[in-house]
Amino acid sequence: MNLFLSPINIFWIATVLALIFYKLKRKKTARLFLIFAVLDMFLFSVTPLPVYLMRNLEQRYAPVKAENIHEKLPVIVLGGGHVNDPDLPNIHQLSEVALSRLTEGVRLYTKMEGTTLILSGYSSKPNETSQAEVMAKTAVSLGVQPKDTIMLTKPANTWEEAIELKKRLGNENKFILVTSASHMARAIQTFKSQGLQPIAAPANFQIKKGPRTVLYNWLPSYSKLKYTEKALHEYVGMWYYKWFKE
Repeated sequence: MNLFLSPINIFWIATVLALIFYKLKRKKTARLFLIFAVLDMFLFSVTPLPVYLMRNLEQRYAPVKAENIHEKLPVIVLGGGHVNDPDLPNIHQLSEVALSRLTEGVRLYTKMEGTTLILSGYSSKPNETSQAEVMAKTAVSLGVQPKDTIMLTKPANTWEEAIELKKRLGNENKFILVTSASHMARAIQTFKSQGLQPIAAPANFQIKKGPRTVLYNWLPSYSKLKYTEKALHEYVGMWYYKWFKE
């Protein structure tokens, strides 16, 4: 499915099909595929649409401010990718996404002395260190007490993470949920569908507005292609979970 959610993949598939139909003397069909390829690249790398799609996801939940934390709640950090490279310290084995999420989790943990930091992330290969373990070791190196960490090493996606956390916490307890801002809407939807009570703590914001920033511009950008791919992945994921999982 991800193959068809990438504007670059769509561009090249349409371009190859255009060449095939041109060779088959189907010039009108070839022209249509070529136009589609150009429109795809223009729409998702030049127009403001990708920024709008991404920002629409990221602005649904506000970051958690320290002064708004009035009770001690467990903090769960969803996995975001890692590489098992023994030559690198644990903190550098985490992807940029995972590190941003973990940093937010540790920040909230420090505001609630004695709470629990629950770290999620599986290993794609047997006998390799799971992401939850790498995040736990990184968290400890950042000052978290080892006794305050819990690792969920089996869940491979958001749906499985919600099911596993339900087994751990039940439906009665509130908790703080940390994940990427663009992923938060799908995560909250998924966790609530299991009867859980998450409090959103978004991290890893991609669209950041400074005093001189022009968010919605018409400049070509590779970042816009990445925004599109990520946003489409989330929108399709929300639709899939709603219709086929709940």
